Amino acid sequence: MKNYLNYKDMVDICNEINEQHIPAEDAFLNKIDELFEHTNLEGKELILYSFKELLKVVDSEINNIEKKVNISPSCEKGCANCCYFPIITTKLEAKLMIGVINRMPDERRNQIMNHLQTYFTKHHDAINKLCSINFEEISDFKLQYISSQLPCPLLNVETNECIAYEIRPLPCRTYLNYCNPIVCKDDFIPSEPFSYEFLRDYYIEALNELVQTILYEDHDDYGIQYPDDVFQVDYLPTLLKNEQFMKKAK
Repeated sequence: MKNYLNYKDMVDICNEINEQHIPAEDAFLNKIDELFEHTNLEGKELILYSFKELLKVVDSEINNIEKKVNISPSCEKGCANCCYFPIITTKLEAKLMIGVINRMPDERRNQIMNHLQTYFTKHHDAINKLCSINFEEISDFKLQYISSQLPCPLLNVETNECIAYEIRPLPCRTYLNYCNPIVCKDDFIPSEPFSYEFLRDYYIEALNELVQTILYEDHDDYGIQYPDDVFQVDYLPTLLKNEQFMKKAK
């Protein structure tokens, strides 16, 4: 039987991470330099590729911290309890997600787009209701949202798998459980999981710098309303269902 960490263990580990292992932004800045210096892509293709690469940096930084404190996630494939949380992201990230999807092989792209269209039709009323909750002013918005059990737009509820796992949003990457997985089943908002939310600022700053530089140098907006798209945040279903996101990227 696997020995899981308990809540007290996680409190101690969280304190250690916060005191000793919060990374600097170097990894993100170095990745930006690498992308500009050693990538042959240009324009929109460079933006989309860089978006995916910066997400990988987030994963790598989390992995580095886990090694330092000797922990590994208890999350397993097929567990989708956290896939019913409200995902708040930027308009830019939603646009880039759709841009990446539109460049996938035809079969996979069509599967994802059909899935999204079905999702928006099936959950139309729930999306309108839940995504109207003011997440900036209502303190228990997460509980209100997850209590309704509206799945993430990217969740295949039959397999409990993400249909676009490699470009899943940042909150999906930074929220991890190291205790018994049952805590996520027993409570909508368990205390045990840990969030690496502190990586978000590094990620957003790097993405912002890269997009700003490319748009300035190319004198082309590539469908990005800069800087508005960087700072406008909303629920993921709201952003993805917007008609302009569902159109094939140019």
